[in-house]
Amino acid sequence: MISAETIRITTIVENSTAAGNVQAEWGISVFIEAGESCFLLDTGTTDMVVRNADRLGLDLDKAEALILSHGHYDHTGGLEAVLQRIRRSELRIVAHPDVFSRKYSYRKEKDVHRYAGIPFCRDRLESLGAHFELGTGPVWLTGDIAASGEEPMTTDFEAVAENLRLKQDGKFVQDPMADDQSLYIRTDLGLVIILGCAHRGMINIIRHARKLMDTERVYMVIGGTHLGPASKRQVDMTVEALREMDVAWLGVSHCTGLPVAARLAREFEGRFFFNSAGTVLRFPYTEH
Repeated sequence: MISAETIRITTIVENSTAAGNVQAEWGISVFIEAGESCFLLDTGTTDMVVRNADRLGLDLDKAEALILSHGHYDHTGGLEAVLQRIRRSELRIVAHPDVFSRKYSYRKEKDVHRYAGIPFCRDRLESLGAHFELGTGPVWLTGDIAASGEEPMTTDFEAVAENLRLKQDGKFVQDPMADDQSLYIRTDLGLVIILGCAHRGMINIIRHARKLMDTERVYMVIGGTHLGPASKRQVDMTVEALREMDVAWLGVSHCTGLPVAARLAREFEGRFFFNSAGTVLRFPYTEH
């Protein structure tokens, strides 16, 4: 397993900012440096991913692969900017086959469906050098780093939000978010799990990570938890499960929402931090 001391994780894009020279936007993008390997998870909503990377002194061209956590615009909107920035002819993009599905968000109060999918056609992205590697199973990026692939839903309290829809044959149906995936890193301190939005459930994801990586110890979970719109029962059960799993550090972002984040901060005092744009993580982690 990889030595945690060789890892640096930088959040490039997030709803809030932890550094004065870095701007915030709705979405998430995370740059992972692990030994000699570099990867990018998601691209935020706009070209902010490139502008913030410059401010943070990150060379996006070093990324061996880009992992898309799912096909929503706030995780894929910076794709074109990233592809235009890289200096080589091709960028490997690891994603689920459903990443290009016709995704919508339903606003009940207005009875309207808003398109929420990738804002670029596949042909356009491929013409800029995107090489899509689409599959449903895990993808081992190194011997200790994996894109999760489809994340099984095994808990009885987590569910995909009802307002997430697909347009199929002219009709809107529930989106099962089969394309939802995360990034797992197996270290000598335990698992480091990086979430995009955790649409299929944060605890489902952690369970899957422990099984796939054959490691029980969870050192850190960062990223979007999608607990903002979740039911009280789901939040309560998530807190209970996180306690049982004895997660050492919890750094939430993006779609967690301030009320839930405040509760997590209370429940996991001394083990919680806000993971914002400009946050740089080195290991072993110590609270700043």
